[in-house]
Amino acid sequence: MSRPHTQLSVFLRRGEWMLSDAAFEIGGQRYTATQCRDTATVLDELAAALRQHAAALPSGELPTGELPPDSTPADSTPTDDANESDA
Repeated sequence: MSRPHTQLSVFLRRGEWMLSDAAFEIGGQRYTATQCRDTATVLDELAAALRQHAAALPSGELPTGELPPDSTPADSTPTDDANESDA
């Protein structure tokens, strides 16, 4: 993974964790107005980073099911459907 891709991946993971925490705290009515605004600012920055990343990618979309070079499937374990019998 190249450095810009790595940086974006880390930023996305941090955003994921931040949103998980926010969801928990908002559900418990413990998230302040300042925290809401701060989270919205980070989401704006994340959206801008994704747009910038998209603009840097080669034009065209990957065909369905095709992975980019040097990548692996996230999970190659069989699904439960594949393990079920017709009995």
